[in-house]
Amino acid sequence: MLALLLLLQAAPRQVTFESRDVILAGEISYPPGRGPFPGVALVHGSGPATREGNAPLVTLFRDLGFAVLAWDKRGTGKSGGEYRGVGVRNGDSMISLLGADAAAAVRLLATDQRVDAARLGLAGGSQAGWVMAAALRNAPIRFFVALSGPVVSVGEEMYFSRYFERTDRPLAQADSVMALFSGAPGYDPLADLRQGDAVGLYILGGLDRSVPTSLSIARLHRLDASSARLSVILLPSGDHALFDAHTGVPLSFEDDLVAWLRRVGVDTRVRGATAR
Repeated sequence: MLALLLLLQAAPRQVTFESRDVILAGEISYPPGRGPFPGVALVHGSGPATREGNAPLVTLFRDLGFAVLAWDKRGTGKSGGEYRGVGVRNGDSMISLLGADAAAAVRLLATDQRVDAARLGLAGGSQAGWVMAAALRNAPIRFFVALSGPVVSVGEEMYFSRYFERTDRPLAQADSVMALFSGAPGYDPLADLRQGDAVGLYILGGLDRSVPTSLSIARLHRLDASSARLSVILLPSGDHALFDAHTGVPLSFEDDLVAWLRRVGVDTRVRGATAR
């Protein structure tokens, strides 16, 4: 009976929430204990992604002592609405819309009695970097963690990808290639990142062929030269998935993530992790 009760306690709680007249569906996973826990809502990358696509991040943050909300992107899974991709022409409107969804997810977490409303954040990979920046407009976000998140415009990212993602061009040419960009920018996260007081961590791969890492880091340094609010962890051999670009082995960044969460006051419950 006790084992059954523990199993039931560990089961994710199914939830729905409204954003821009659409009902989105997801689930909240909790770590062991009563809480209140810090909370994190997981933002999607590109494509018609469901909550299952963020399963590795659910495990990571739940094991670090967070209540974790994962949901189906609008127009996918059990969520309503229509899925549309993000490009230069619709980037501003779509990133704003997806940012509103992410903000609504954070507001839902704030109503959960097992979650500490003073320690709420967002995390996600790739396109999520733009979405989380837009979400800062509309939710009580204390922190965000962007894995391979671009700090360049949609147009710049697409331009970079066209040159490097499926080619053998040396990434040493990235800065000179990006200096030639003159196209339409589409959504640019810089204005949103300048506002508010949320702290952010970007975990970037030095050999990413989808996001221009060196330019993104330069933009972050210009936004926050002291790194007091926006920080970077660079994995020199990391690709866009934060795997080693040479061996295909996933790269570890958990200790650095834990150290940053502690430094910014979002305490974690992980045992044996050492802050550095």
